[in-house]
Amino acid sequence: MIRQAIPNFSDKTALIAHRMDGNVDALLSQLRRFNIEAVCQWPPRVKDLGRIDIVFFDVDAGFDGMFPWTEAPIPLIAIIGSETPGRLAWAISQHPSAYITKPIGSRGVFQALVTAFHHHADRAELRGEIADLRQRLQCRPLVVQTILRLMNARGIDDDAAFRLLRDESMRRRISVEACCQELEAQSDHFLPTASPTVSKLNGSLANRRRQD
Repeated sequence: MIRQAIPNFSDKTALIAHRMDGNVDALLSQLRRFNIEAVCQWPPRVKDLGRIDIVFFDVDAGFDGMFPWTEAPIPLIAIIGSETPGRLAWAISQHPSAYITKPIGSRGVFQALVTAFHHHADRAELRGEIADLRQRLQCRPLVVQTILRLMNARGIDDDAAFRLLRDESMRRRISVEACCQELEAQSDHFLPTASPTVSKLNGSLANRRRQD
């Protein structure tokens, strides 16, 4: 089991999108314990969000378009008072990374902070992996096309062509897909003959054909 480190919240800045009341006072008190600077705004001002590391927002008074993003670039923590279906549905639509409930007391904020930062990091990593997989999928026809052209140009089978392509991508320290894109841009040849990997493979393939 991998244990994730507890993040350090010192020098972080939080936006509290909530009208001033006892809940905000309790929240401010807890944030000060973790050396987190807090800015209270209602409604939140878009121009001030650039220096914010995390947002606490009031679900009870929240509204569509409250934030200038479709996918939050920073962790969000929803402050829930009303548990009506409509309010909960709206809160979920904001994709918060953690929740705390009213009334806010002397406990719970630290847990929400830890959960929010880890959940947000996990989401960002997952989005990156999905984007990479989509890119690879989009490039799959290009990979097949490059392998076929290598087979015709070198007189080799598909396994040898793929090994040639894979080794060349490793030599260039790029993905197979990116290597195909570069090779496609080289209209006069597919792989540089000066490459040690290619020369070695070409030699071994030539020897194999002579032996056969």
